Amino acid sequence: MDTSNGINVSELRTQLMALLGGEQKYYPTQIEQQFPRILGQIVALWGKSALDVYLNELMLPARSGRQGFPAAIAMEIFHLFNLHSALNLSEKHSGTGWSGVEDPERFKKALARGD
Repeated sequence: MDTSNGINVSELRTQLMALLGGEQKYYPTQIEQQFPRILGQIVALWGKSALDVYLNELMLPARSGRQGFPAAIAMEIFHLFNLHSALNLSEKHSGTGWSGVEDPERFKKALARGD
């Protein structure tokens, strides 16, 4: 049994691979290796609109002073969010891609600075 802090990573991998239709290219290996707790949440919330909220909160944390994720992790989160949406598992939103951000220009500048 492959465990990390009591989390059965092997079981989560099996479950998520089934949810992804066996498509290895979509599997978040970096998240599995570095953040197995997040992997558990993704599996638990897959197919629910709550996953959209969770992934958004990971990418745009409400708490200040957060460092953010390494680029590889951020990309896996972004790809999972897009895949969930492409499979019509996401809640439909209107507006632009920035509609969920209170101040899009400030957010873009913070991204450019690496905040």
